[in-house]
Amino acid sequence: MMKLLDISKKYGDTTHKYPFEPYHVADNFRGKPAYIFDLCIGCAACGIACPSNAITVQLNAEQNKLIWEFDCGRCIFCGRCDEVCPTGAIRLSEEFELAVKFDKSALIQRGELEVQCCTECKKPFTAKRLVQYSFDCLSKANVSQNRLEEAKDYLRVCPTCKKNATVSNFTTGKEVVIE
Repeated sequence: MMKLLDISKKYGDTTHKYPFEPYHVADNFRGKPAYIFDLCIGCAACGIACPSNAITVQLNAEQNKLIWEFDCGRCIFCGRCDEVCPTGAIRLSEEFELAVKFDKSALIQRGELEVQCCTECKKPFTAKRLVQYSFDCLSKANVSQNRLEEAKDYLRVCPTCKKNATVSNFTTGKEVVIE
């Protein structure tokens, strides 16, 4: 017994005073993903990459809002959402105390984004922030102002209408000129 006390005295304490003092986590700790609503563009990359389906991005029942929802109870803290987010709207934090008493809804975070409707068919298809983000990325490129205005109109058309326009141009024999 005395030998054990001598060894512990020599090497020091190996335990932490956690409940009484804050616990400092290691670098690159995978804690609860923190969602920054102002940076979210509604691209749904995080929801697609999430293996546990803890993140969902879908239209609400009225189809006027895009709902981003994160259920921390399903999260496996893999960090895929952090890796794929193009704007850094999701970052793994150092938060690890996630216990809730009786209400599991405290583990759910939600965000609502405005929806962009197609200029052709008037159906909602993506978030307005995503359209604006795509346009901002194009404006940083070396693109003429005339092409930029065309791109602005093109970004506001849903994929289905784009596909239908391409098919109709192809079947009517219209040539598509790429400069």
